[in-house]
Amino acid sequence: MAKCSICNTKKGKRKCLPVDGYVCTLCCGKTRKAEACQGCSFYKEPELPPKYDKVPAYTVRQMNNSMDLQAWSNAIEGAIGAFDRDTGRTINDDVPIRIMELLLDNYYFKEEVLAFDNELIEKGFYQVNQAIQDDLEEAAAEHIIKVLGVLYFVAKRRTKGGREYLKIVNDFVGVRIGPGVQARFLD
Repeated sequence: MAKCSICNTKKGKRKCLPVDGYVCTLCCGKTRKAEACQGCSFYKEPELPPKYDKVPAYTVRQMNNSMDLQAWSNAIEGAIGAFDRDTGRTINDDVPIRIMELLLDNYYFKEEVLAFDNELIEKGFYQVNQAIQDDLEEAAAEHIIKVLGVLYFVAKRRTKGGREYLKIVNDFVGVRIGPGVQARFLD
């Protein structure tokens, strides 16, 4: 097999039309451009990460003025509080933030297959999503999305990389112990 037409050090295994020869996989990946490689089987459009901060969200004023919105946000944050308690309060704010991102992937971005970072995140996602299914069954998807949007904004704004957001959840919302029921525990 011939050497790579670009680096001339490794074996060229991929036929490359722009260089009219064979290239190694490393050079193929480094030099790949949309305008030159569009028809190539090795070319993929770059996937942009979702912009969670652009998801529609209720304002703080709208949340304060609606008992329904407050109840829905309490159900979600209560489930986050319950998950935090189940883990022995060992998680940091990045875990509920990632869970909210996955919920937004599901509800807003309509992702059919979710990529869980680990089993802990997966368990938290299913626990919070179950609370949404149980407590927000009368809420339209657009309302769930906007509540998740504002909770995501608040969590991102409050965290400093520790447990700042989770402390607020535990102090002011409590732990979801059943459909529509939260409790605050003194630890």
